Order: sequence, then structure tokens, then C-alpha cells
Amino acid sequence: MTGLAAASERTAPPPGAHTPLSPVTAGQARVRLPHTPDHPSCFACGPHAPSGLGLRVTETDAQGITALVTLTDVHQGAPGIAHGGIVAAVLDEATSLAVWHVLNRPNVTGRLEIQFLAPVPLGRPLYLRAKCAAVHGRKAYATAELHTDGPDGAVAATAAAVYIAVQQDHFDHPAKHHAGTAPPRLPTPAGAAPRC
Repeated sequence: MTGLAAASERTAPPPGAHTPLSPVTAGQARVRLPHTPDHPSCFACGPHAPSGLGLRVTETDAQGITALVTLTDVHQGAPGIAHGGIVAAVLDEATSLAVWHVLNRPNVTGRLEIQFLAPVPLGRPLYLRAKCAAVHGRKAYATAELHTDGPDGAVAATAAAVYIAVQQDHFDHPAKHHAGTAPPRLPTPAGAAPRC
């Protein structure tokens, strides 16, 4: 990583944070989580997500992941250029997968900071390198870079993120709603118009 990653004091590891030790590297079996690189309906990495990103992990190591993605016209902002929100989604996915790979635990994004350095082109392979840099309590700190023109090409965007460890059942509630049950409705305060 080139050290360009966007990072404020909110996404920088605090004093006392330590280098992550991967339980997988220590020989423990990888747990199957709802968010894995082969989850079919994930917008960012799922192979069956309509208009998804199609991010593919190409390599893993003790620090994180390397990935590849090619954005298309459905991801466009200005003509020929990826929408900034899509670029943020790509970097969120890359940092998330790095944390999942290294720590082998369920996590959710707590904070994501993006620095846009150059336009991100459509229709060309984009290369990502993301790593889990530190752990402090339930928080994991990750960084990522998005390169154009090859894995060592220009850095078009960087990210710094904080992930929070959650229990596996954190993902059960949304899964039940997706399976066809309606989400619970909050009561409407007296005198207020009903919400859709």
C-alpha cells in the first residue's frame, strides 16, 4: 500500500491497538458467515446480483486481500466514469472482505472514509488491495487502495474504515425479512401522519 489511504483520527487505530492475528493462519477452520466472497446475492461480490459490482477476490494473505472488479455503464456517474457512491461501495466491500479474511468473524461497517484522487474509468479492470491493519477491542481498522491501469498503476481512490465485531445472529433478523416476512412497524405517535 502506498500510504495514501484516507484516514482521520476516527479511522486511525488508537494507542493500544495491535496487529491482527488471524485464527485461520493459526490453523483454525474458517467459519462460514453470511458475508462471504461466494454469497450469491451480495451486491458487491455476488455472482448472481443483478446490476451488481462483481468484485472478485484474486489473492489472500495474512494481511488481507487483493481483488479485481470491472465497472460498467450501470455504475456510471459522469459519462465514462464510475459514480462516486459506487466507488465507495467497492472500497467498502474490499475493506470488509479483508477484515473477514484476516479475523474470521462477522463484522459490520462502523465508519468509512474515502479519498477520491482521480476519475475511476468504466469498462477497464480495476485492482484493489485491502488490509486489516489493526484491532482494538471489537473494532478492526482497515485500509484499501483502488488502482487503475494494472495492480501497480495509478491510485484512483483510497479508503480507511472501522469495522465492529457483531454476533452471528446480527444477520438473522434481516435474513428473515428478505425471506418474505414483513419488517416490524414502529408505532405512529399520536397526531402524526402515518409513515409509508
